[in-house]
Amino acid sequence: MKAAKERVLKQIDELPDNVTIATSELAEKLNLSRSVVSHYLNQLLKDKKVQKITQRPVRWAKISAANFSDQAAFKNVIGNSGSLKKAIAQISAAAAYPPAGLNVLITGKSGVGKSFLASKLYSYSKEIGVIGKKAPYIVLNCANYANNPELVSSMLFGYVQGAFTGADTDKEGLLKEADGGYLFLDEVHRLSSENQEKLFSFIDSGEFYKMGDNAHACKANVRLIMATTEKPEAVLLPTFLRRIPVRIKLPDYIERPIDERLQLINSLFLHEAHKINKKIVIDQKVVSALLQLKHTGNIGYLKNIVKVSCATAYHDSSSAETITLKLKDLDLASLPHFKDYGALTVDPNEKNRYTPRISLTAKLLEITSALQELSTDFTNTNLNACRLQIQALNKFITQGMLASGLHVQHNYLFKKIITNQYGLNKTDYLEPVMYVLYERHFKPNCDKEKLTEVITTHLPRSLHVASKFYEKLSVLDEESQTSLALILALLLSDHVDENIQLRGLMVAHGESTATSIQAVVNSLCGNYVFDAIDMPIDADIATIINEANKLISSFNTTNGFILMVDMGSLSQLYSQISAQLDGDLLVVNNLTTLTALDLALKMKQNLPFKQIAEKADKDYDIGVKYYEGFSQSMNILVSCISGLGIAEKISDIIRDYLPASIKVIPLGYNSLKEKIAGKKWSYFDRTLFVLTTIDLTEKVKFNHMNLYDILDSSGENKLKKWLSPYLTPKQMENFNNQLLRFFSKEGISERLSFLNPDVVLSEVETINKKYEDFYNLRLDGKVKLNLYMHIALMIERSMMHNTTEVEVEPKSDKEKGFFKITKSIFQPIEIKYNIKVSSYEMSLLYELFKQFI
Repeated sequence: MKAAKERVLKQIDELPDNVTIATSELAEKLNLSRSVVSHYLNQLLKDKKVQKITQRPVRWAKISAANFSDQAAFKNVIGNSGSLKKAIAQISAAAAYPPAGLNVLITGKSGVGKSFLASKLYSYSKEIGVIGKKAPYIVLNCANYANNPELVSSMLFGYVQGAFTGADTDKEGLLKEADGGYLFLDEVHRLSSENQEKLFSFIDSGEFYKMGDNAHACKANVRLIMATTEKPEAVLLPTFLRRIPVRIKLPDYIERPIDERLQLINSLFLHEAHKINKKIVIDQKVVSALLQLKHTGNIGYLKNIVKVSCATAYHDSSSAETITLKLKDLDLASLPHFKDYGALTVDPNEKNRYTPRISLTAKLLEITSALQELSTDFTNTNLNACRLQIQALNKFITQGMLASGLHVQHNYLFKKIITNQYGLNKTDYLEPVMYVLYERHFKPNCDKEKLTEVITTHLPRSLHVASKFYEKLSVLDEESQTSLALILALLLSDHVDENIQLRGLMVAHGESTATSIQAVVNSLCGNYVFDAIDMPIDADIATIINEANKLISSFNTTNGFILMVDMGSLSQLYSQISAQLDGDLLVVNNLTTLTALDLALKMKQNLPFKQIAEKADKDYDIGVKYYEGFSQSMNILVSCISGLGIAEKISDIIRDYLPASIKVIPLGYNSLKEKIAGKKWSYFDRTLFVLTTIDLTEKVKFNHMNLYDILDSSGENKLKKWLSPYLTPKQMENFNNQLLRFFSKEGISERLSFLNPDVVLSEVETINKKYEDFYNLRLDGKVKLNLYMHIALMIERSMMHNTTEVEVEPKSDKEKGFFKITKSIFQPIEIKYNIKVSSYEMSLLYELFKQFI
């Protein structure tokens, strides 16, 4: 029994950090019954050896062992879990490496904290017991004796009587004094080549000779820490450098994340507050200036600035209980642009609020599990569960956690970009949750590549808004920032209308002209409709074109793109961005709030692009140009009568196998019909072939095939012929298998989000049978499969009110008869699911059936 319990614990201890496991999964791995594993898990929970994550099903995680940054020596080092995390891990490993540790070289500019970190390494080594509690720590600044290498040699290695004039007695050197402990050589690059050679000889052998005695070797067990402001390869002998296996580079103050700079400022002022025993209030303009300080002296220089400013303010109001620092108290040659991080108050009688962090480990593990579940199975149920897990962080948030200049800036940008610029004015409640994750550098241990893929596919508009926010927010941790954009997209998807098909961009001269109009228009629409780029008067048009192309390349523009510019010169943007577009383009050459709002409302209603373009040309007394869109790259078009969503999924399957130079473009079925009816063959000049889910009966000037034809050998061979220049036989086989699965009943089941696949497919089968009986048809397998896909998804679309409200009048007697029988066939379904099959949906069904009736 004890062995089984230990096996359970071992399996959990082997889990990566932030990864959880369900009881049933654990039972399967250990080949034990679920009840036995559950029993042992609860015992281990009582023993505080595992962690329980309360969700359905319950999941388990290991209790992480204290890492290096949790050790007492490093606990209060600012940046121990941020910019200095790797450095601390390196020196900790160097200290613990048997039998006598590893020598360390710390590089970085003056004032970045090299000496401070060296002293922490010494404290850590005592803490873990690799050196004695009273082990020595000797410091030598080599720069002080750089002009006298012989003096340095005598100090390091010692000397015997008579070694030089004035050597009246034997003298032990610093190496002997540091025996059993550490010797810290600051500015080590100032050592002469001869002394470097002597030192690496000691590193190799553990022996050295005193000056004046080459016969009697001395021994010492010394750990070396060295520091330099120079590039080591340029100032140290290669033979010496090779003896230093651990090299650490510390960042400049201005390179450190903004939260660490805030903590450093707070810490320095707190130190001064303790000295004068007074509360210090630092004005927000002072905080802004100190946060953006860029000086070769780094933290050392910052420390002096803080000290002098406190002394100045103290002199002016020494009798007051509270000292207030203003810009006049700062001795700075120039001031950076003001950035509001709020004022700062430090009280010597209060604990530093930046040091402790409220533990949210269990909740963060639950969030990680929910994200992992979503990445493998993206359903509305899992999406809602994930949102709830993240929003549940609210109950952990206290005012103290938000009392930071970091939060001031986070909150300001959230309101400016998400609430105002993108018009999502009911999202304020999300800001504190995202701030806590931001402040903690949250990085979920899940399949982020898969999570990115599903969010990019299902929630592209939400992800775009989230990414724009994090582009402006100071980066604390790059990996965390990427993850947070995905998490925010999940939360915003509750507010962003992902069904808006068209994309729109405003470009205008001025520091904030375009973004101001964007904010008004999106806010009045109550949703994200338009993007915007501001063009300062002195900006180069090439810069704007690059920015516009970068933005457009991330959009799906197959349904059409609207570009609004504020004056004629910018209309040249069209010729520069056309290569990025996969659909039609409308250029409105006079950006005004009224015009933009009118277009936005039409876009929000999902009116057809052509209708919007024709109406704009007619209604606006301004320059309007409509360009027939076409892809500039070799392409394959995919058009499905069942909706653009299906076309996009098929496009994703094909895209995985083709070279990047060939675009796979999903195209709305109505758009395809319009282009064929208008004989717009130039649209297809670069098209290899068109795949549809319905036969094209018209004569067209491009290759095409009904996707369901791949169920027949003739269709499979045709596709092989078209794709053989680009795919290997093995890739072709895998591609065919994926398409076959997609169009199987199992594949149809995967497309359904809410309906029970077994029930609805049975009902669809009945519907097909009624059509066959009425029209005396015998439909083949591929036609039936097409109908299974289309009708099942149509029922679900109607339930979710995700179908167009455009009324379609039947044109012929045959079509009128079809509408009549369709109303009769679908009446039981309409009653059961409380839906109404629209005339538009009936017109699509007629397209599928008309060649057979």
